[in-house]
Amino acid sequence: MAALALLGGCRDGTVRLSFRPQAGRRYTYRIAVRATTVTTVADEEPRRTSIDTVFFATQTVLSRSRDGGRIEVRAHQERGPTQTFIVRLDRSAELAEVQTIEGLPARTLGNLGLSEIFPAAAAAPPDRSLAPGERWDIDTTVRLAQAPTARLRGKGRLVALGRIRGVDAARVTSSYRLPLRGSSTPNDNGLILDGTQRTTTDVAYSIDDGAVLSAEARTTGSFGVTFFPPAGTPGSPVAGTLSVTVSSTTERVDR
Repeated sequence: MAALALLGGCRDGTVRLSFRPQAGRRYTYRIAVRATTVTTVADEEPRRTSIDTVFFATQTVLSRSRDGGRIEVRAHQERGPTQTFIVRLDRSAELAEVQTIEGLPARTLGNLGLSEIFPAAAAAPPDRSLAPGERWDIDTTVRLAQAPTARLRGKGRLVALGRIRGVDAARVTSSYRLPLRGSSTPNDNGLILDGTQRTTTDVAYSIDDGAVLSAEARTTGSFGVTFFPPAGTPGSPVAGTLSVTVSSTTERVDR
């Protein structure tokens, strides 16, 4: 997280941090991710894998209105192919839906969670004036691509106002949980997840337009997993477990 030099004051001491850019505005971020998974299948020994990934995400505001907006996200690893998807925001600039155009497979980007893909909206501050120390509830519906609607709940807090590299900024911390439930039929990956992921974030927002300047996030998930044999292969589903830990550091690089 970039250092936040405290401000002497912001007029009346309150700020509005909702994401409110103009259509066509573009933001580019460098994101470093470390993801660790531990998988167990039936009575086998647990299998542990760790992946370190650095990628860039460019967010382009396609449209904004009183009812929300749509943002195109183009993500790519260093010297890797570009993956593109679209997120939809509600009127409070909270993440309402992830509309995948080209999938972001876990094997490519390291089991990313919402906080890594789109930190500005995973648990956005409320669209009203906030004072340092103020707290709020997080309670919003999120629709993930090819998954049922889920309810994201937690708490947020405006920690301090200050400046980062000459930009008026606000530091916000949050913690929230997102239940993830698989469908009753196997998905394209041949498995069904059932569990919850928990995330904590520490984010610096630009006071000017509510865009993220930098962010740190940690997501942990524990799931029951049902593994299915490949299509056309005889065999019964097998039960197992999956635990995931994802830590990330995000820095805006286009300023």
